[in-house]
Amino acid sequence: MVRISVLLFLLGSVCLFAQDAVLGHAVDISAVEYLHVAGDQSALYYGKEQEGYWRVLNYPYLHDAQYVKARLSYRRIIYPEALLRLDWHRNELVVMSPDKRNVVLFPENVDYVELHGKHIIYFRRDNLPGCPSSGYYILLYSGQCKVFEKQTASMVRNTNNTSRVEYYFSFSTNFYLFKDGVYHNIRNKRGLLKVLHPYKRELNRFISSNNLRFRHNAQELISRTVSEYEKLSGLQ
Repeated sequence: MVRISVLLFLLGSVCLFAQDAVLGHAVDISAVEYLHVAGDQSALYYGKEQEGYWRVLNYPYLHDAQYVKARLSYRRIIYPEALLRLDWHRNELVVMSPDKRNVVLFPENVDYVELHGKHIIYFRRDNLPGCPSSGYYILLYSGQCKVFEKQTASMVRNTNNTSRVEYYFSFSTNFYLFKDGVYHNIRNKRGLLKVLHPYKRELNRFISSNNLRFRHNAQELISRTVSEYEKLSGLQ
């Protein structure tokens, strides 16, 4: 009787070992297939998955929630067609992995990204006067002076629908000019010209002759005016 029990135990162990071996083999095959699909970009797909948004009427992404091919420099390696989207609410750059996961990139590894025709960097706060908070910024101009655009998406409760709880995102934009070791928050043309002394008169003439309007296209007005200021100052 004892011999029969031992035999049954051994047979059961063999079956379990065989099942584990098959499962392990299947996992190995899946891992190999994943790495084959990911290829040289597999380093991008290590990270947390982004949580979804529920009961929202719009999304906090740059342009929309769809992934688009973008040129990404990550740890000084160029990925020319990474599938990316940028979340202005959580300050997260998200990549679509080959197995359809929404993976948040580590911001300290992001050098820059060309997304929707914009040059985006991860800005790290320093101790200089007026420095804004860390996060993803659009770099509008980069010379002796630098111009940054920061978009923020804030979640607001929708009060129009009382039958269910819904939210929407409200967007705001801030512009920062870095000049002579100081960051300036630019809110209008007057504030810009105040920072770019002593060429206020020349720059005002430049803005008028090029029909630039802060309300219509603040990005163009600020970047082109700063470029003109550097020419007048002999910085270019």
